[in-house]
Amino acid sequence: MAALREHGVDWLAPGDAAGAETLNATTLVASLAAHDDPRLRAALIGLFVLRPEFSAIVGEAMKALRPPAEDELVARYMAAVYLQRLWRMRLGLYLEDFGELPDLYSASLGLPAAHEGYGKPGLHALAEWHKQRSPVAYNRLAEYSREMEHLFASLKLRAVGHEPATSC
Repeated sequence: MAALREHGVDWLAPGDAAGAETLNATTLVASLAAHDDPRLRAALIGLFVLRPEFSAIVGEAMKALRPPAEDELVARYMAAVYLQRLWRMRLGLYLEDFGELPDLYSASLGLPAAHEGYGKPGLHALAEWHKQRSPVAYNRLAEYSREMEHLFASLKLRAVGHEPATSC
C-alpha cells in the first residue's frame, strides 16, 4: 500500500504506512491487477486517473499476467478512461494539467468509444462486460463510482490542506 501512496492513492493506508521497497510502475500495476484483495484491484482506477502516464506500461504489465488478472487490468484501466471523461471538469478543479488516458481497449472489446456521451455509455457497457467475466456477482458500476468518490475525497483533503490560512 505504501507504493500506492507514493503515487497519490492514499485512501487505502494510513499516512505513516511504510513499504519495504519501491516498485516500478509495471510491477505495481501487474501486482495490483493480480491481487487477492478487491480493494487493491479497484485502486488501479485511481492510480490510472492520477498517473495517466502509466497507460504506456499497461501492455508490458499485461505480459506478466494470466486470466483473470488480465481482465481485471483491462477493466480497471478502461473504467479509469471512461471515468476520466465523465468527471473531466471536476478533475480539472483539483488536477491542473492532467493527461487524457488513451482509449486502448474499447474497440477490441466491442464497447462504446471513450468520447461517446462523455464516457457514460462506455462505463455502463464496461460494467456489464466486467460482470460477465468475474467469478463473483458484483455491482461493478457502483464499485467504479466508489473509487471516484475516494479519489475526490482525497483530492479535496489535499486541496484544503494547502489553502492559505485566513486571518480574522
